Amino acid sequence: MRLTARWRAWAAHHRVHVGIVFALAYVAFSRPSPVTFWYGAAVVALGESIRVWACGHLVRNEELTRDGPYRLVRHPLYLGSFLIGLGLVLLAQYQWIWFAAFAALYIGFYLPAMYVEELRLQSLFGPEYLEYMDEVPRLIPRPRRRDPWRENGEDTAGFSPEKSRRNREMRTVAVMILLLAVQYLKGI
Repeated sequence: MRLTARWRAWAAHHRVHVGIVFALAYVAFSRPSPVTFWYGAAVVALGESIRVWACGHLVRNEELTRDGPYRLVRHPLYLGSFLIGLGLVLLAQYQWIWFAAFAALYIGFYLPAMYVEELRLQSLFGPEYLEYMDEVPRLIPRPRRRDPWRENGEDTAGFSPEKSRRNREMRTVAVMILLLAVQYLKGI
């Protein structure tokens, strides 16, 4: 196995743990900026909203989810995580330092994780996932002229709070609320 493949697999497996270490370091060493705190908090809220929306549509490993935010991007959870990280950068002082750290985290761990996840989904869903990859961008939404799944008459289940709960996104919501509260209190 090449080094790159080993790194991708390792990074995909450990991205959450490294993200937790990053969040702990952020809480310990960052200082909120009174000027940009609320802008950053709004971006964090947007990112978490996208994650909750995505989890409310996701059925892991059983079916290829193509509705909700999965109609717009293949990895809405990673998009939400990116916005959360960007929001945390915005609400802190010394933003360029935190941006560099976050960029290293995202490029080093989350982008490889997306690649590994796509390989796994290709093995699970085969040609159906390859078609989905052709139709839907990885991370940045783009305008689309048509929606092939709706045109084919495929039904979409819609958002399910139960799915979001089963996907344990409410833990992330609680952590983000706690993190923002701690940062707010540090700034008072």
